[in-house]
Amino acid sequence: MRAELVRKFENKYLHRVEYEFLISHDAKSTPSRNEIRDLISEILKVPKDLIVVRRIRTPYGLNRSIVEVFIYDSKEKMIEIEPRHILKRNGLIE
Repeated sequence: MRAELVRKFENKYLHRVEYEFLISHDAKSTPSRNEIRDLISEILKVPKDLIVVRRIRTPYGLNRSIVEVFIYDSKEKMIEIEPRHILKRNGLIE
């Protein structure tokens, strides 16, 4: 699995950096949010618990996904700002 940075935006008002990545996953299905969080954590050298995968879009028939990722300054801000269902999908709360 490889990731290529498409867009980066620093959102100071929401205490996060917003990224868009193009993830290539040759001959495999769409990667899980957990796999994507592991990959982004490794690439950007940030703690995994500050990373939220907001959206994964995989066009039909392609082995590439467009992924929207938010990296927060602190876990407190992330829990305050992100919707509860997104935090559950990422395994950050129960």
